[in-house]
Parts: sequence; structure tokens; C-alpha cells
Amino acid sequence: MNNEQRNYRVLLSQKQFLKLMLANLVSRFGDSLDVIAYTWIMYEVTGSESLMALIMGLNYVPTVLLQPFAGALVDRMKKKGLMILTDVARFVIVAVFVILYVNGALTPLLIAVLTLCTSTVEALRVPAGGAFMQHLLTPEHYTIARAANYSLSQASQLIGFMLAGVLIAWIGAAGVLWIDAVTFAVSAVVIALIQVSETRGNGRIDVRRIATDFKDGLFFLRKSKTVQVVSIIGLVIDFGLAPLSVFQTPYVYDYLKMGPEVLSYIKILMILGMMSGAAIAPKLFTLRKAKLSVLAGIGMGISIGCMYITVLLGNVAATMVLLTLSMFCVGAGGGILNVVIGGSMMKAVPKDMMGRMSGLNAAIMEASMPVGSFLCSALVLKLSVVQLFLMFGICTIIFYAVMGLSHKLNCLDI
Repeated sequence: MNNEQRNYRVLLSQKQFLKLMLANLVSRFGDSLDVIAYTWIMYEVTGSESLMALIMGLNYVPTVLLQPFAGALVDRMKKKGLMILTDVARFVIVAVFVILYVNGALTPLLIAVLTLCTSTVEALRVPAGGAFMQHLLTPEHYTIARAANYSLSQASQLIGFMLAGVLIAWIGAAGVLWIDAVTFAVSAVVIALIQVSETRGNGRIDVRRIATDFKDGLFFLRKSKTVQVVSIIGLVIDFGLAPLSVFQTPYVYDYLKMGPEVLSYIKILMILGMMSGAAIAPKLFTLRKAKLSVLAGIGMGISIGCMYITVLLGNVAATMVLLTLSMFCVGAGGGILNVVIGGSMMKAVPKDMMGRMSGLNAAIMEASMPVGSFLCSALVLKLSVVQLFLMFGICTIIFYAVMGLSHKLNCLDI
């Protein structure tokens, strides 16, 4: 890893980046509270699992359809101002949601509309945040900064998950969402304090120019092997985790015969794994990134497949040991791959194109989520949930083994 920093202490001198990371940690904490409180209120209002699932599915629409174009738009705007604006918008959306709820005026239709508004705003926020980091760092700090930001964000999310239940019991779901709203406001204030010299892309912002920028992004994606590989790896990560995301609850209740506390345990294990994987990734760069990616990917595949074995053990202690190792390793593999592909993409993409490439990359990865979910829904009619875990795990192992043997991942080492 030529000229790359591996020691986290070097980031202490990057004062403006530390402000951005603080803003990310605050908003990430709010997001973790939102995940539980928002769905709690949603189910209370809709009273229907199918309607609730339909509304939650709307989260994917803006990301898949809008984010590539949003990324092109972001490249023509100042990222700092856009990030502040989107954080303020998210504060307003959550505040409106809570006010409607406490006054008994929240309906399923309004929930759907507000969900679409939130996802649309996030479709701008994600590429803006990805592109803004480059303006605060020199290239040799990209990977270590990515690792630090990812690890600490996961820690913030972990704290949020651990406190969400207690806070809901104490101040109610509406009170928790008010905390969520405040975190967005705090994030906007912290970002406003960042001092950065940032130039906006040349030219007026109009549909034709955005369409041109989008085409330029597609052309860059077509010619950049690194960005192609990064996008494919991200897609495979999400696709491989599809059965775990979709069938986590029936797996715990119907196969392990355990309660909701095990669901929380699984979430915590995966987050701890992600934090650990991201934290140690720079230290593992004595290995080639291509080799490290193969090992991490195969490890995730094996861990997903092991969930099939957990139901065959017939011993609670042995089941919990294997489940613990599997979920931690799934998270660790994902954390390592996130740092590798994130750092590689930051190096491969010029600053003036980072917004649109972040948008395209996110859209490609997000597209695998509904596809994987629909496929699981169809396959579960013929196969058991644990058989799907085994099948998706084997497919993940085969993918990374083939990519490694074909040397397709070597571009990550450039």
C-alpha cells in the first residue's frame, strides 16, 4: 500500500474531516433510533404487515431511480451547502411526521408520502457526503479516514440500537423521533462549521447538463475497471445478505425457537463485526487488497451458509456459539470490504466526478436489495429458509473464488 497511512493518529491533524465525522456520528445515532421508533409507529398506524412492507419498499425507489442523476447534480453544486440543506430538510420531515402522529392525523398515505420525501432527500445527501470527504483529505488519508468513519459510525449505530428500546419505554416513540430530528439539526450546524475551499462545477444547472453529466458518469463507469469491480462487489454483498435481511425473524422464531432478544443479539453482533472489520482493515493491507477482498468475501459466504447448520445441532449452547461466530464474521467481512472498495473508489474517481459516481454506485448496490428480496420470496415457496441461507452462502463463495482466480480484483491494488 504505497504512500497510504495506516495509523489512525494521523487523522487527529485533519480538523475539518473530524468535524464531518462528528456530524456523521450524530446523524447515524439518530438513524438507528429512527429504525425502531419509525417502524413501531408505522405498524401502529397501518395495522397491516403487507401495507407496512409496501411503504418500506418505497425507500428503495428514489435511491435506485434518482440517485444516479442526483449524483450528476451534486457534482455541479457545492457539497457543503447541499449537505446542510438536506439535513435541515430531514429535520423538517421528521418533525412533521411526529406532529401529525401526536395529533392523530397521521395516515398510511401520509406515511408513504413522507417516506418518499425522506428517501428523495437522502438520494442527494449520500453522493454529496461521499464527494465532500475528498475535499477535506489528501489521497494518502482516504483509506484510513474511510475506515475510521465507518467504524465509529457503526459504533454510534450500535449505541442507538441499544438505547432505542429503553428510550421508547421512557419517552415514547414520538419522543425518540424528536431526538432523531434534533440529530439532523446538530449535524447541519456541525457541517456549517467546516472550513473548506470548495469550487462548484462549471456551467448552469439544467436538465440537459445533468443528463450529459449522467452520460459522462456511465462512460467513466464503462472504462474504469476499479469502479466496475467496486460496484459489483457492493451488489454481491447486498444480494448475498438478502435472505438474512428478509427472513431473519422467521429464522429466529420458527427454526431456532427463540425470542426477539435473539434478533437484537444478531443485529448487535453484525454491527460489532462491521466495526471490527473496518477498524482492522488498514492493518491488513500488508496483504494485497485483491487477496483480502477474496478472503473477506469467502468468509462472509461461509458464515451465511453456517446458518443452515445451526438448526441441525440440536444443542442450544452449540447453536448460540455457531450463530455468534457466523454473525460476527458476516459483519467483519462486510466491514473489511466496505473499507477496501470505499478507499479504492476514492482513489479511482476524480473529485469533480465523485458525486455522480457515488450516486451510480449506490444505485447499483441498492438495486440488488429488492431483486434479492423478490427472489427469496419466490424461492421460499420451494425451499426452506435455512436452505436459502446455504444456497446464497455457496453462491457468494463461488463468486469471490471466481473473481480471485480470474484476477478481476487486481485493479483494487492500483
